[in-house]
Amino acid sequence: MARETFPNRGTGIDPGNRFTGREIELDGDERDHDAATGEGARVRTRVYRDTSRTVISRNTSPDIPFEASLNPYRGCEHGCSYCLVGDTLILMADTRQKPIVDLQVGDRIVGTERSGQDRRLVETTVIDHWRSLRPAFRVTLSDGTTVVASADHRFLTWRGWKHVTGSTSGADRRPHLTTNDTVLRLATGPIVVGQALRGAQRASVTCIEPLGVDLPMYDITTGTGDFIANGMVSHNCYARPTHEYLGLSAGLDFERMLFAKLDAPELLATELAKPSWVPKHLALSGVTDPYQPIERRLHVTRGCLEVLAAHRQPVGVITKNALVTRDLDLLSELARFGAARVMVSITTLDEDLRRRLEPRTSTAAERLRAVRELAAAGVAVGVNVAPIIPGLNDHEIPAILEAAAEAGADGAAWTLLRLPHAVEEIFVAWLREHAPLRADRVLARLREARGGALSDARFGHRMRGEGVYARQIKTLFDVHRRRVGLERGGAVLDGSHFRVPGRARQPGLFTTEPA
Repeated sequence: MARETFPNRGTGIDPGNRFTGREIELDGDERDHDAATGEGARVRTRVYRDTSRTVISRNTSPDIPFEASLNPYRGCEHGCSYCLVGDTLILMADTRQKPIVDLQVGDRIVGTERSGQDRRLVETTVIDHWRSLRPAFRVTLSDGTTVVASADHRFLTWRGWKHVTGSTSGADRRPHLTTNDTVLRLATGPIVVGQALRGAQRASVTCIEPLGVDLPMYDITTGTGDFIANGMVSHNCYARPTHEYLGLSAGLDFERMLFAKLDAPELLATELAKPSWVPKHLALSGVTDPYQPIERRLHVTRGCLEVLAAHRQPVGVITKNALVTRDLDLLSELARFGAARVMVSITTLDEDLRRRLEPRTSTAAERLRAVRELAAAGVAVGVNVAPIIPGLNDHEIPAILEAAAEAGADGAAWTLLRLPHAVEEIFVAWLREHAPLRADRVLARLREARGGALSDARFGHRMRGEGVYARQIKTLFDVHRRRVGLERGGAVLDGSHFRVPGRARQPGLFTTEPA
């Protein structure tokens, strides 16, 4: 894929879409020509209406500190550049079984969907399929069924979703299979789409054994988030790759072809008014920045905040744009009820690096000003040092933390650079162009922290990495965070004051609320 350079864009390439295999070439009409030179120096941004009928996404990842997120936009102008062995049989929509290695994007298979108190079998589609190399574990059931999977894979038990392995304490703490578990196992005989799983067989786990070898493994993404593997309900396994689901590229398309959920405030109000809604932590947003440049004109994020403030719904805002201070009135109102927190991402204090790495974001000085103003307004605010890129900005960790503390932040977090799917090609191309003398060192350090690869999707590893370098980063961060007093932040947001405007609520006998 040929690369072009465009001012104020993070990437100049459009990698082929992994679902369609199409090659993309930028049309001349999509360029804004420079009047002085006559050259196509800039590429236009297109904004389309997103007609999604839901606005809240659910998350089950143990690496993400929230279960629900609100996403006003798809795509972002900022321009910041689980598994089973191949012979595992997957239940197809026509009730045949097919090895997972032979599945293709677009195949119709069987998944499950909750319906009232039941979980029922439904048809769904394979929307992604990939291969990886993982340590292998064999799970054996009491009826003789076996499956070889990675430690991170999850199966549905009568006590909920559980990983193949885990721990009851420490860093590896997570729900995991034991010999006390009973999994859902489809009964032999005719499979009928629509049938409830309450009639599924109960098969107890009799053995979970490491095989001591790394094996090629395969996973899929489906429309329901699960599938049937060897008769067991199995869970399938974030922002540039999401554009590929729209038939677009994770490269330049992600930056210039944006989708705005213009009716997001109305959809949000409808969701919050449902009797089933529980006022838990809602992230704004979980995929793309809610304060990217087009928000100045469209005000979709502000409209959502107006709804959240009216409901006193707890929200955690994540952004790298100082535009967040425009909405201080709404955020400070939520803060009166302990229902607002903002995390400002600061990648670097080096303005030259920031301009090349995150071309349409606010400068570090502007982001620190935003931290200062939020803190002064009584809004809980922290700083996210992210992403940390070995050999580019890791040495800045102490300075960023010190600047954040001086600005009034009350906490800090960090993540290591992630390069899922097409993002790897995009970042490597950016690195070769903008930091050619450091490129090999950066990539070598990333591989050191990612088990020899540039990407590692395993829960518990994908955000922080592993090995000597990852431990050094963690130690450096922890020491300096403690030194400047930023380890105290991260209080749980309060949803006890939630209300639906216009709906009467019986207060508790001893409840007192801010006026």
